[in-house]
Amino acid sequence: MEKYRVIKSRKADSENPIILYKGDKVICREESDEDGDWAGWIYCKSKDNKGWVPKQILNRNGDTATLLEDYNAREFDIQVDEIIISSKILNGWIWGYKQDDADIKGWVPLNCVEEI
Repeated sequence: MEKYRVIKSRKADSENPIILYKGDKVICREESDEDGDWAGWIYCKSKDNKGWVPKQILNRNGDTATLLEDYNAREFDIQVDEIIISSKILNGWIWGYKQDDADIKGWVPLNCVEEI
């Protein structure tokens, strides 16, 4: 587990994040720019939602894919000086929880935090 301090406030992009489970099938719509800030993400549509999914957890077959592990796209609203405890870094984002609330996990962009 690594600790990060928020250096740039940010509001979450999605009010209804996609949540998927190992074995779920999705349709792959578009891939992020490999030369951009968010390389490694694929915009997917599930039976009831859509959102960006890390390509590392997709077993892709053309325009469809199967999830290799559970995934939740929840992002945090963050404020400067909050502390995030991270358990995973993936494609420019960290997955973890706010130090004062370990029960809720979410994603935070790496460009909004610094490791402490």
